[in-house]
Amino acid sequence: MNALHTHLSRTLAPALARQLALADLLGERGWQVDISAGTVTFGDDLTYPIQLLGTESHGDQTWLWAWANSGIQIPPALLRAAEWLRGYGREHGIPELTEASHPLDRADGHLLALLAGGLTGQCYYRGPYQGGALFFLVEQAPAVVTAPAAPQRVLTVLTQAIQMYPVDHRTLVDSFLRQQDYAVTATQDDVSGQRSDGSTIRVSFDPQGRITNLAGALRPADV
Repeated sequence: MNALHTHLSRTLAPALARQLALADLLGERGWQVDISAGTVTFGDDLTYPIQLLGTESHGDQTWLWAWANSGIQIPPALLRAAEWLRGYGREHGIPELTEASHPLDRADGHLLALLAGGLTGQCYYRGPYQGGALFFLVEQAPAVVTAPAAPQRVLTVLTQAIQMYPVDHRTLVDSFLRQQDYAVTATQDDVSGQRSDGSTIRVSFDPQGRITNLAGALRPADV
């Protein structure tokens, strides 16, 4: 597992939970970015500040970081997050965050944006256009997006996350449950979590650290 996926193990699940919540909020709304204002508007009723991450090119199948895009004039204020990620990549030896461009089969926009969202506590949006797509962080998302997920969704997120990218399952589970306000207890074979509302989750692992079973309850078993 390379450095990128090692760090993704800690951040993927919370980032994915916010993405699912954002999708619920946006529904079928369209999107429009105003670079000069530094905002995105979804439909005609939701407007949020943004931070530009980068673009995917369908033609040559490459990713280009926004800070390396000389084709358009981007206000420096919209590059703070991308520049911070660049510094994070230098500090932790993640070349996908520091190199201006690379092939999508190495790390596509969704992977990079999930890592960005996980590290910053934000969510992201993929805005398609002819020939490619723009990825950006959506700032100041409402609490319905950023709040801890319902127990049913926690299980959904864990199931989906381990299917998306190669990650360390135990790290993913432990970090996600703590981020979701569970009190976590870990043994060699499983990781369990309990919230103050009584909901519980237990995740079991095989000797290689891979998830073998997910179980949850909305309240303690003895209630």
